[in-house]
Amino acid sequence: MVETIGVVANKRKPEMEDLVGNVIVWLKAKGIRPAIWDDLSDLLGEGEFVSLEVMAEDSDVVVALGGDGTLLRAARAVGDRRTPILGVNVGSLGFLTEVTLPEMYEALEEIVSDGYKCQERMNVDAAVLRGGEQVASYTALNDMVINKGALSRVIELKTAIDCNYLATYTADGLIVSTPTGSTAYSLSAGGPIVNPLMEALIATPICPHTLAVRPMILAPDQELSVDLWAGYSCHGEPEVTLTVDGQVGFNLVTGDRIVFSRSERRTRLVSSGYRTFYEVLRQKLKWGDTRRKS
Repeated sequence: MVETIGVVANKRKPEMEDLVGNVIVWLKAKGIRPAIWDDLSDLLGEGEFVSLEVMAEDSDVVVALGGDGTLLRAARAVGDRRTPILGVNVGSLGFLTEVTLPEMYEALEEIVSDGYKCQERMNVDAAVLRGGEQVASYTALNDMVINKGALSRVIELKTAIDCNYLATYTADGLIVSTPTGSTAYSLSAGGPIVNPLMEALIATPICPHTLAVRPMILAPDQELSVDLWAGYSCHGEPEVTLTVDGQVGFNLVTGDRIVFSRSERRTRLVSSGYRTFYEVLRQKLKWGDTRRKS
């Protein structure tokens, strides 16, 4: 039974004050306790505000109002708790936040009445090894990106799959995405579109310096390791970053090894049932016109 629903929102959206306020009123009228992210306190003024971590801990379901970035933030807060997340898109249709504003209250009604369903999405883990010691570890729902700074030279990435040498890429970076993240940065860099319910790792080089380099799809139980050699910028210091879901960054140095693998974590997204993944693709990417032309 759903008793508490967490509310996360992108407060930079101009309509968000009224939208969040209306959602809170609706939840209270249904006898549901809203746990509101404290970042929204300056937007709303009054309410029961809690930190993102407390909200994720206390909530039976989390509602993310905004875009895919807002949902990714909620997913990072939920972590291993497996709390279902309902993504509501405020703006254009999103790949993760597939529920539109006109559909929101119907979706919330299904949640309150325990009539909703969830999809489980794979995550990817990354461990950063420096001098043989692990110095950082991260988990992402969408992708991890090794990316050079704007003023850096190209970088070299020696890659191996399950300790078997694959290739050394000279490139601007490398994207390692989940199937969920295949429609994000990986797609814009020429990566494949993969059904988000599949399990796989997708490695997409960024601007490789040879046309022979192509994206790779790895089996879910395979491990991808990347040894980094970073060129120096005009300022002398290497500028290479590991970025997690576009929201968290870690500075890398020459000699670092980054090991990517399927995570034990699963993110549960509330499935709206309003449209299929392929319908979202068709609308978002504007693939063709299904109307007959006379």
